[in-house]
Amino acid sequence: MSKFKVKQVVSFPSAGAVGNRARKGGIITAVEKMYELKDENKRFYPNGTCRGDLTTQQNLSNGEFKGYAYRCKTIQPNGFAAEIVMVEGFKLKLTTEEKVLNSYTIYA
Repeated sequence: MSKFKVKQVVSFPSAGAVGNRARKGGIITAVEKMYELKDENKRFYPNGTCRGDLTTQQNLSNGEFKGYAYRCKTIQPNGFAAEIVMVEGFKLKLTTEEKVLNSYTIYA
């Protein structure tokens, strides 16, 4: 059973990007099971580190269930477009829309 439900507002760590790529929270739109990728389906950065071990597509996996992934529509300040992101459950915390918006601090 997943920890969070569809339509809940959650916060998650920012991607560390600046401008409209900063994402700090959103509304859960779907819950999907995560599985470990088969070795032949893993992709790597040029420096040799793996781009990710998990997938929500069971046919690309070895079938080993690893937890839940949450599809979220990001909550952004006015003037910035919302995006759809997938976030692992252990990175999420329940919050309110107001707290997410207040977390976007603009430094003058």
